[in-house]
Amino acid sequence: MHRDRLISQVGPALMLLVGLAFVVGSITTLELGSARRMGPGAFPAIVGGLLSVLALVTLIRNVRQPMGWDQPDPISVLAVAGGVIAFAFLTPLLGVLPAIVVSVLTTSSAVPQFRWPGRIALAVCVSVAVWLVFVKGLGIPLTTIRGL
Repeated sequence: MHRDRLISQVGPALMLLVGLAFVVGSITTLELGSARRMGPGAFPAIVGGLLSVLALVTLIRNVRQPMGWDQPDPISVLAVAGGVIAFAFLTPLLGVLPAIVVSVLTTSSAVPQFRWPGRIALAVCVSVAVWLVFVKGLGIPLTTIRGL
């Protein structure tokens, strides 16, 4: 039982460390700005703070009643890591939209019940949402499709 309690705390503890690292990093190296005009460090600080709070709540909850844990699935880990790597390498080569499509298709292969029509629809919807929000809505100058 002691081993299960310790194992159930590993994930939330890592989340807490990552959240705190983002908060400390953004506060010490980036300008936070003001509430009316946020600087580049405000968003990482807010997200890191929220992640830290959620991780802390999970840690406290796990002390009272430890959650069970499953054996890691190597195929799922590879699919998620492959999706992140695909996005990182393909964005400068092809543009953000094709990289998102490949990344979503790769990552969604972690769920074997998720069939190809659903994967393709999800990839298209995520790409369109990114284009609408970041390119059209916020006006961020992203290379959507290289060569166009």
